[in-house]
Amino acid sequence: MKLKALSHYESDLDTRFGDCILLYDNTNLIVYDCGHSKHKDAVVEFLKKNATITAVSIVISHNDSDHTDGIIPLLDYLHEANEFAVTVYSSLYLKSARKVLAVLDDERRTLKATKKRILEKFDNIKAIVEKAQEYGFSVADARVGTMVVDNEIVGPTEDEFVEVVAQAIDDNVVDTIEGETVMNAASVQLKCVLNDGTTVLLCGDASPSFLHNIDGYGIIQLPHHGQLSDAEAVFDNLSNAGSKMFLVSDNTGSGEKSGGSEKLLKSASSKGKRIKNTKDGTVELPEESQYNGGSSITKSGIYITPSQKTGGYGCDIL
Repeated sequence: MKLKALSHYESDLDTRFGDCILLYDNTNLIVYDCGHSKHKDAVVEFLKKNATITAVSIVISHNDSDHTDGIIPLLDYLHEANEFAVTVYSSLYLKSARKVLAVLDDERRTLKATKKRILEKFDNIKAIVEKAQEYGFSVADARVGTMVVDNEIVGPTEDEFVEVVAQAIDDNVVDTIEGETVMNAASVQLKCVLNDGTTVLLCGDASPSFLHNIDGYGIIQLPHHGQLSDAEAVFDNLSNAGSKMFLVSDNTGSGEKSGGSEKLLKSASSKGKRIKNTKDGTVELPEESQYNGGSSITKSGIYITPSQKTGGYGCDIL
């Protein structure tokens, strides 16, 4: 497959457009996150230009709005177009409700109350899953081992996932893990193989400690848009970080609290690292021998396109 990580729009460095990464071949498109309606528009244009695609898979890494805000508008388009087989892959939180309740070990909390609290906390995913069901699209639980076309969900583990959900709905504990909002930590991770054989790990805002066997990947998406502490943890967990390429999908804006890659790019930690950042434009992998639109080939063979200046908690599907 090929990869296209979408970039900022019209030089806007203040809006938090969030992530949107496309994986595709002649007949399949995988949309890994879609954090803004601008990304949805780009996906629609992509589909119009690639008329042989008949199946669209949408993988939701986690609940945060900068990863989900464009998904329902995209589902609306796909339903209206009525041309695609559509599957939404997400963590279906209610399927783990009993295990979450066991971790909480709270005799005062009922299973029904636990499910209600889960859906209150993970509200964006609840709305997306319900919209997909309304449109008759397939919905799949993004558990380890689940295949998305020829790509595989590789994280988080069930134990990691259950612990995170339990902590997220427990009002008596801190709501961060390793400095990350607890809901981010268990982002769905997708292992992808590109046309040139390079293996890619997409990980949303996952906690670095939840990323396993990362030495086996040639390209690693740095969590949380390249946030410095996460990037340094990933580098430290690799036997040879200099041999890898790192993808930063940074559409977080330029604000001091954006959580993005600015500190990383200015740090000593980035020296000697091959980092491809969507702040510099749309990132497309692998190398293409033919390209259009004024793109430029980098030394590593990557070409960069310049940026354009309802209730329901009783149901088990979630």
